[in-house]
Amino acid sequence: MSIEALAPYLAGPGAGLLVCILVGAGIWKLLRDAVMPLISTTVDRHLQQIDTMSKQHQAEHMRILETCERIDRKVGGVLGRMRDDQ
Repeated sequence: MSIEALAPYLAGPGAGLLVCILVGAGIWKLLRDAVMPLISTTVDRHLQQIDTMSKQHQAEHMRILETCERIDRKVGGVLGRMRDDQ
């Protein structure tokens, strides 16, 4: 094949395909080098916040349980005194 026979393909569909491949490679490089580290950092920070919230929730849950136990003991004492008075 001569260059005259290849010229329409190189200027038309071949060039378009090459441009698409180069643009795709550029987008992939941008995603890999810029977006993925940003997403990774954001996800790590979010997971740390979730861990902190979980620890705070667990501590609050323990305080609520202790308070409920104290209330239960006090109510039990009041009921015991009421039975003794009857």
